[in-house]
Amino acid sequence: MPEQPAAKKPLRERFEFFPYGWIRTDATWYSAPREGYSNISLAGARIGGGVNVGPVTAFVTIEAAQAKGPQLFDAFVAWAAAPRLRLRAGQFKAPFGLRFNAPDLVDELPRAPLSLLAATPGRQVGLEVAYDFWRWAEVTAAVFSGIGQNREANNTKIAFAGKVQLNPLAGLQRGPKLILVASVFAYHKTNGFTPTVTTAFGFDFFHGLPSSGASRRFTAGGGLFWRFLSARGEFFYTYDSRERDTDGDPFTPGDPLPQFVGAGGYAQLGAVVTGQEKDPATLLPRLASRRVRDSAVELSARFERFRVGARDLAGNGITAASAGVNWVLLQHLRVFAAVNWQRLETAVPEIPRGTSWGVTGGLAGFFLGRAGRGD
Repeated sequence: MPEQPAAKKPLRERFEFFPYGWIRTDATWYSAPREGYSNISLAGARIGGGVNVGPVTAFVTIEAAQAKGPQLFDAFVAWAAAPRLRLRAGQFKAPFGLRFNAPDLVDELPRAPLSLLAATPGRQVGLEVAYDFWRWAEVTAAVFSGIGQNREANNTKIAFAGKVQLNPLAGLQRGPKLILVASVFAYHKTNGFTPTVTTAFGFDFFHGLPSSGASRRFTAGGGLFWRFLSARGEFFYTYDSRERDTDGDPFTPGDPLPQFVGAGGYAQLGAVVTGQEKDPATLLPRLASRRVRDSAVELSARFERFRVGARDLAGNGITAASAGVNWVLLQHLRVFAAVNWQRLETAVPEIPRGTSWGVTGGLAGFFLGRAGRGD
């Protein structure tokens, strides 16, 4: 008798639901030239989830932000249209750089580099196309509407993003993994402001300036991952158009001024000192089991420098260094501590020059879902 075709699964069995969420709480003490800073805060919390239906994934996340309260973070639909072709539509991270597109929670140091905060475009609403050239390279292009999580900073009508990621050592079975990344993000602001740049502890490093016209972000860098070691670094270059308000109305165009330019970058090292290897996909140590006795300890350090200014502005600079330790109790739960030092070289009167330092520590963990399933 001819073989009967396999029965199709009921519709409810073709849906694969997955939860997602993480939480981080920390305590910070910071010494500043004029006043100190200390607090205990819920530094970040996100909750959401998604569903897989064959090649299609729908994902939504809400973040409990400190300043604005709960806000929509991710909300997108992704479609694996072909074996190496992927499409995504909705609100999500722009394809920009190396560190920006890694999960925030699992980075070896608890706070992102200042150069990254000053240069990255945030989350916006748009459409993304990505093509994977086997294991060797991936090219991503996206167009955004300028509406999204960072709409107040950019005030854009339309934005474009492009990213090329190379894996030149992909053919090695047991050797190091090398990732090289170059990307660009360009948008046009209308009656907006250049983003206000702040330090990792929330102090203004440079205030936003009236702005209309083109703005561009460039980054190039990469990472080397080999057994217990990870080394990463990126260089950022930013341009922001500026204008002089001639009629007292911030919503009408003014006279153009020299572009506001920022340049700088960071270099970061991480090493697991308890024998485990690092996973370059999640930046987490590979633990043998879920038992605490198989936990891992890793050390990390970062150096960064960033300067902003224009031909008609004196400009400001910052140099910073951080060092930290993580105790990864379980695969998605860690206790961390770090010490941070920074030197401000400022020309803005309300920002004091000087050298400052601080310490921070806390607890971070995925309580639903898995690392890399979003973010």
